[in-house]
Amino acid sequence: MKILVITLSNLGDTLLSYPALTALWTAYPQAEIHVLASPRNKELFIVNPRVKRVWVWDKQAGPWKQGLMTLDLVLEGFSLVVDFRNTLIPLLMPWARRTPVFSRPQAGDRHRADTHLELVTGLGIRPYEGRIRLPFDQREERKVEGWLESGRALVVMVPGARSHLKRWGAEKFAEVADRLIEKNNAQVLLAGEEAERPIADQVAAAMRHKATDRVGKTTVRQLADLMSHAKLVITNDNACLHMASLAGAPTVAIFGPTDERKYGPRAPGSIVVRRGLICAPCELALCPYTHGCMNWITADEVYAAAVKVLNNG
Repeated sequence: MKILVITLSNLGDTLLSYPALTALWTAYPQAEIHVLASPRNKELFIVNPRVKRVWVWDKQAGPWKQGLMTLDLVLEGFSLVVDFRNTLIPLLMPWARRTPVFSRPQAGDRHRADTHLELVTGLGIRPYEGRIRLPFDQREERKVEGWLESGRALVVMVPGARSHLKRWGAEKFAEVADRLIEKNNAQVLLAGEEAERPIADQVAAAMRHKATDRVGKTTVRQLADLMSHAKLVITNDNACLHMASLAGAPTVAIFGPTDERKYGPRAPGSIVVRRGLICAPCELALCPYTHGCMNWITADEVYAAAVKVLNNG
């Protein structure tokens, strides 16, 4: 049996679909699984022993190259196509069993991980009930272990986010980091993508103590391994939040315009910190007011949540 999985393009969205993917390849342990991935999320699949081949769909490649890749996919003769992106590619394989193209699970206020899971349970696949392991290998493990400080609780702090409306203040992140170092003997490690370097530099510059800086210096697989070592993750609503949930890392998630019912942390012991405003969550691309949903969250609130998570852990 050959299965094609068409993933979502963003890293965060792909991480939210990982429980569904795990259920899929657990249900078909002998299947040959191919994944159509984006350049941004391909690292999640290239070291996965269940994935035979990763096809990289580049939006910038142009219609000619995309057409040739589509033809190659059709000629592979897949018997099952699971399409999270809702493309027209499955319609070019009329012989294959496939997830619905036009009638998709209704998302509503449900967590997006549950919505993605429903796509595969609709095929008769049972949810996976064990621990979901993110893809990293021994080389990643050895590298990450070299960043850890013995005898100190690892706190991974992710101050960035793709949207500026999801970002909490750099000075407040710095204040929480300093207090965790001073009062809780924590090793604070800054993480995130290279594009988030400016906000991470602001946090580091505002701190009195030195944090371990790995922003833009990890692969996706190394970051996944790092999350598995963390006693606590403090983050905005971003891809690292979903990575922490899959790694089982207790998380303090700072939410403003987005809805934690759809995107909140799922690791046991996690806490969402938000300001209870009548306009939040608005899920708007621009704030018509003063961005109070994020600006009015204090460092005291986030630190108190962090200590509670650490103590419970």
